[in-house]
Amino acid sequence: MTRVSLRQEDTGLSTRLLFGNPSSTYDIRQGVSIAAFQQDAVFGYERRRSNYRSVDGWQIFILKAAGPGDLTSRIRGIQPGAEILLSALNHFHARRATHALDLVWQHTEPHTISPSFWLRLFTQLQAGLDTSDLLRRQVW
Repeated sequence: MTRVSLRQEDTGLSTRLLFGNPSSTYDIRQGVSIAAFQQDAVFGYERRRSNYRSVDGWQIFILKAAGPGDLTSRIRGIQPGAEILLSALNHFHARRATHALDLVWQHTEPHTISPSFWLRLFTQLQAGLDTSDLLRRQVW
């Protein structure tokens, strides 16, 4: 199982699921919960730290839950780790990834799309290429 820490804290740190179907969730304390995903489940995860003026850090990940023996990347808040299908590690890239995710949502549930689509989208986003052609295709 891949465990994801979800937080809404007074310190300004917020982590949440963007999409995905956890097999279980449980509350640890007020403002903190854990979502657990079965092997190969695809889910979206957002980390955001804000202060009283603006958002300091904004990260978006599309991840695939790991299984025993899988090679994974270590991501803060996710245990033991997950395969990164898409990562947007600053405000500019996170905004572009969010826009692409909104377009996907218009057609289907994002967790039903194959990991190869997310890898292709990640490549195009990182290269600064237009993603509208990829998002118009019938991959849903």
